Amino acid sequence: MKIRNMFMCIFIFCSISPILVAGNPPKIRTQLPTNSVAMTDDALATYINPAGLGTNRALNLYYLRTYQSNFPGDDALFISAPGTGFSMEFANAANDVDFARYSASAGQHFGSGFYFGTNYSWINSDDIDYDKYKSLSIGLMYRRRFFSIGAIGRDLNRPKFQNQKLGRTYDMGIALRPGTWRTTFSFDMRKTQDVRELDLSYGVEIRPVREIIFRGTYNSDKSYDIRFGVNLGNFGIGNSNFFDEGRNVNTGVGYFHFSSVLMTKPILRKRVFLDLGMERLDATLRIAKWDNNVAGVLIRINESKYGMGQFQEIRDSIMEFKRTGKVAICHITNCSTGGYIVASACDAILMHPSADIRLIGLRTERTFYKDALDKIGIQAHIENIGEYKSASEGFTRNAMSEPHRENLNEILDDLYDQLTTDIASNRGWTPEFVKQLIDEGPYTAKQALKSDIVDELLYEDQIMEIAKDLAETDVRLMNIHEYLNSGLSPQEWLVPQPRIAVIEAEGMMVTGESFTDPFTGISVMGANTIARAIQQTREDKSIHAVVLRINSGGGLVIAADIIWHDLVRLAQEKPLVVSMGDIAASGGYYIAAPADVIVAEPGTITGSIGVIGGKYSFKGLYEKIGIKKEIIKRGAHADFYSDYSDYPPEEKEIVQKQINEIYDDFITKVAFGRDQLTKVEVDKVARGRVWTGKQAKEKGLVDKLGGLSTALLIAKERAGLERKVTEIVRLPKSSWLTQFLRNMGHISSNRRTIISNIFSTGGQSSELNLINKLKSHRVFLLAPFELNLGLGLSYGL
Repeated sequence: MKIRNMFMCIFIFCSISPILVAGNPPKIRTQLPTNSVAMTDDALATYINPAGLGTNRALNLYYLRTYQSNFPGDDALFISAPGTGFSMEFANAANDVDFARYSASAGQHFGSGFYFGTNYSWINSDDIDYDKYKSLSIGLMYRRRFFSIGAIGRDLNRPKFQNQKLGRTYDMGIALRPGTWRTTFSFDMRKTQDVRELDLSYGVEIRPVREIIFRGTYNSDKSYDIRFGVNLGNFGIGNSNFFDEGRNVNTGVGYFHFSSVLMTKPILRKRVFLDLGMERLDATLRIAKWDNNVAGVLIRINESKYGMGQFQEIRDSIMEFKRTGKVAICHITNCSTGGYIVASACDAILMHPSADIRLIGLRTERTFYKDALDKIGIQAHIENIGEYKSASEGFTRNAMSEPHRENLNEILDDLYDQLTTDIASNRGWTPEFVKQLIDEGPYTAKQALKSDIVDELLYEDQIMEIAKDLAETDVRLMNIHEYLNSGLSPQEWLVPQPRIAVIEAEGMMVTGESFTDPFTGISVMGANTIARAIQQTREDKSIHAVVLRINSGGGLVIAADIIWHDLVRLAQEKPLVVSMGDIAASGGYYIAAPADVIVAEPGTITGSIGVIGGKYSFKGLYEKIGIKKEIIKRGAHADFYSDYSDYPPEEKEIVQKQINEIYDDFITKVAFGRDQLTKVEVDKVARGRVWTGKQAKEKGLVDKLGGLSTALLIAKERAGLERKVTEIVRLPKSSWLTQFLRNMGHISSNRRTIISNIFSTGGQSSELNLINKLKSHRVFLLAPFELNLGLGLSYGL
């Protein structure tokens, strides 16, 4: 049906031109190598068919020189980037007229293989007739893997030239590939207004190898042309000769071609060893493990912002990478207990002679402010549902409650067992030996070597010798940017692949838009931003499944509920899989509940299904510093939210009723999403209790253990895309500032840092934005404590 509609559009497009009397067209452009309007998608598409620019080829450039013709010496420069193109043509014509023709083009993809493009051209010269020329063209293209259809209408505005209107020209072409990109057959026809006959062209293009291109075109007037080109790396050269019906060369054009993406493979004398930090390790290894040019990876272990869940995810990626027969080594300059989880998965652990390893275990700390608040006259009136919901204890108690202490010990026991078991398995030790090493830490470089915690102490310039020995071949280091730019320009006609969306939900949940503090790099999750991304994936037919990546300890109830509502609608239409990072607790679990499948690492912190709510009274503080307020009100509870009011029993009862209602709604929604659990069963594993991912799976709150890669595989299966190549699209789109701050490693998941910035007096607009949002709400879904992995990381829960 779509193909039939495309043919109908082209038929109508081409049939609007009247058939009039013949005429000879003047020279208004330079000679270009011949190509089909159905094939061209590089910089030459700027003129040949601007719809081809919508295929989003990389940065592309052509310089062309006419070396043989009636008017030799013409020059042209064509340049294109994804979706746009521009050209400058410098030519000479009869009567010693020199002119410059400029063209600006744009192409757009409209889904299902359809592309649309426009071109606007104008001429500058010393001849007033040439200066009047301004042309508008519109192109169409429909492309699948082995065939393509294109059409373009040129001079649609019928520009004036030498006091006459030029006739519109309509080109239509079809190109076929017999199962391979190495051979392409094309057929084009042209209908020019004021010309009765159709011009027909038959073409064949052959690429026996990537480095060489042959193309021949035969025209209905018995003229023909032959094109030959050679490509090496990012560059190409070639020429095109045009012959008349008597086999005489009447025009010759040479060209130089550049593409920012490699057109051919460089002649590699050495295999590649990737040089990577931990920030982009997981995503890069998913690609590199299938690359035969990659012999291994050098991982730079340094201080990082990750928690247990993401350390385990990175470790899993390294193990998958090694299973393909490749080598993984690491070099340590700054390593915590968490970082050693990653290091232990490598074939060799190398360490700078002056570095240290803080292999000291796990700890959790809780600060209690009640006594200090009492001294300055501030009262925290906070209620909670669930005996384990201890997020408010820092302000209402001066020591841990027993349920809080019990929960913390259970979490630490499980995480410690995971930590020691993982390291022992990776290094060939026993968990008991790992615990002994931890109890004797931290370590200097020499101590670490003596205890076999590391394999060798090396300076930077000595690393490659180890890499060569382990890879059993000569290798060279390549950084991430060089590697990502080393992919070959695809020769296949790229058709839109089915897509899977990854929606990244990170930070404290608030209403409104997401934002990042430009001074601290703290990321806040705005409900409107995430809801808009969810709606976009639901409405986009090219997106077949969604993975919600959660790294959040919760936030405002209303923010979580806004996101939850849109996720429920999404799950009714498309597969929805949740991937939990370091933490997806309280409000983070609230938005995970609608998913078809929930995936978490064993060390992910989750659960904390409970509610806190209440207010602070500053009355005592005001009185201590000599400030008094008088409140005149209408309505029994008009001063309910005043910071000068007391907290009588009837107000406490109101708050308790509110959070009871929210808690009941919370566990109802969890039971609704977790088919295997009843509401009563959810309540038993809720009550504010925090679980590791491993424990949560045993309790039915998590379906499968694994990281983002596992979640993506499940999403593909549920969308029926197991055997298809898919495109991953990440939402919401981050601003350049957010990307910069993340790349600099400034964004922290430490909620305590967030709180300290909330109440700072710096006056930054983003901080004030967060303060205002928190001041206007009294009920929260927040997880209750902080965990620290051997001084390497602390993150708020």
